[in-house]
This record gives sequence, structure tokens and C-alpha cells, in this order.
Amino acid sequence: MAGAKAGYLFHGEELYPARRLLNKLKLDLATEDGEPAVEERIDSADTSWRDILDRARAIPFFFSPWRLFVVEMTKAAQADLDEAEESVMREFFASPTPKTSLVVLYEGKLAKTKGLLKLFGSLPPDIVKVEEMKPYRDKELLPWIEDAAGRLGKRIASDAAARLVETVGADLRLLDAELEKLAVYAGEKKVIERADVLAVSDWVKDFDPWELTNSLEAGQTGRAILIMDRLLAEGVAPQVLMGYLAGFFRDLLLGRIGLSEGRDRKAVFAEVRPNIKEAWRQLYSEKFRSYFDLVDKLSLAEMTRLLTALEEIDLRTKTSEVEAKPLLQAFVYEFGRSIGRGDVTSRGRA
Repeated sequence: MAGAKAGYLFHGEELYPARRLLNKLKLDLATEDGEPAVEERIDSADTSWRDILDRARAIPFFFSPWRLFVVEMTKAAQADLDEAEESVMREFFASPTPKTSLVVLYEGKLAKTKGLLKLFGSLPPDIVKVEEMKPYRDKELLPWIEDAAGRLGKRIASDAAARLVETVGADLRLLDAELEKLAVYAGEKKVIERADVLAVSDWVKDFDPWELTNSLEAGQTGRAILIMDRLLAEGVAPQVLMGYLAGFFRDLLLGRIGLSEGRDRKAVFAEVRPNIKEAWRQLYSEKFRSYFDLVDKLSLAEMTRLLTALEEIDLRTKTSEVEAKPLLQAFVYEFGRSIGRGDVTSRGRA
């Protein structure tokens, strides 16, 4: 299969690098018109392997983008295969569907005796890729941070990287989020310095508003609800969150209006995301794609409706004793439904 393997199995206690690889794969498999691979997420707790593979076997149209069927797994029992499941999976990999990849993400340590690992391990490496994702140890974190900064077009001073680890810890997802903020904060400077970390990241908590808008832009409405709940629990005022949400949807509205006026997409993006430089290739591509994914999915009427709903929540919480949390949760769920991701879970499967 040109372009990608038929199957990927990533398992372990640190799946964040696998998720980044998946994002890169979507961009690398883009069509000549720049349309990225289509990602369909599947919860194996709700769907049998036969149903998953039946969907993956459907032959795409000739000009269709590459399809990635992403199966999320967290329970050891889900990695067991009976004879029928093993048989149907071997049939699938014996004759892979064109422009289709099955990506399995198993969060946790996967025993070698599990049928899923044994089956993937028995298949040719040119057909499938199997990788265990282990947590990074202290001595491995600094090189990882340097590489991550490099992807953003920056270098990071060794004392700045060390301070970032002290502040954030070993969570790669949080480290990556902080590096994105630091790259934007550094502006035209080529090197992220310790003073930048002290200014931007020294107050970091498990979740912050930057992650809230990032999750919404990625369409991860379940994760957005989780972040929002945590922020409220930490004492962030509901009106502050509404301000972030309103700004997020106003940016989408500006994009929709700009396109309707015939403006170039890059010019629109430069206006709403002026701190994301085109020279930062991977970050720029990811943010550009996720922003216009939403702009294209939401009509002008839908965006206006969402902003009006947010204004009504703001008014209700200011003029009555109604609790803001369930109203905001319902609002984010409605946003997920509007973009075709209404099956919200706290793990961000929405």
C-alpha cells in the first residue's frame, strides 16, 4: 500500500507520540488538493471487530482521500481475540483495502499473550507497524523538548528546557502545549529562553484556557468539557470561560465572512491567528487545517446561533440563580452535534 501501512498498533502508557504521529500521517496522506486523510474514531467497547473491519473494507471512490479508522482501547479484555475475530482480521490484512489504514491505540501495558498483539506481531512489517510507547524518563525529556521546539521553528536553551520540565513535569501533551505557547510568545526570536518559560509557563496547571480552545478547534468536544469542568472547579469564573468561547466563535465567524467575500484562506488565517507563522510548517499546517475544518462545517446561521446561545447563557447566569456548568456543558455538546461529533465522552472521543 503506497503512502501508509494497512495497520498500526500503538500500545503503552504514553500514547501522546502516537497521537502526534497520527496527526502527521493525516497531513502526509493529503490529496493533491491538500485534503487531509479522513479520520474515523471508533470505540471498540461499542463496536465488534467484524463491524469495524466491514466498514474498513468498503472500497473508497477513486478520488476519495485516505481513510484512517482509529480504534481506541483501554481495557485488557478488548485486546482478546476469538477465532472468528482473528480470522476476519487476517483476511483484512491479507488483502488490504486501498487508501485505508486501521490504527489501534491501546492505552496501557499490553501483555504479550494478548491475541491482538500476537496477531499484529505475526504480520509482515511492510503491512503493519507495531510499537510500544513507553513513558519518557528524565534524561529523555530534554532531547524530546528540543525536537518539539525544532518542529515549531525554534531552539530552546538548556536551562529553559530544564525549567519547563520542573514546571510541567513529564506529561508530553502538556509539554507540547506549553511549547506552542512559548513559540508564539517568543515571536521573531529564534531561541526560547528561561525568562520566556518563567513568564509564560511557571503558573501552568493541569488544564488551562489555551487547551480549551485547542480542544474545540480539534473537534474534541468531550475533552473540552473535561477541561471546562476542571477550570470551573479551580475557581475560574463562568464569565471568563464564556469570554474565551465567545472569542473562539467570533474568530470562526470572521473566517466564514472572509470566505464569503472571496478572500484568500491564508489571508483570513493571518488575520485571526496572527501569531501562527507560516514558517512554522507543521504547527501552521495543523492549525490551518483544524481552523478551516470548522469554518467549512459551520454555516453562517449555525455560528450566529451558537453565539446567540452563548449570550443567552451569560444573561441567565447573571440574572438568576441557575448554575452555569450544566448550561456550558450543553452548549459544548450542541457545538459537537453541529459539527457531527455529538457522541461526547470525557476521553475526547467526540
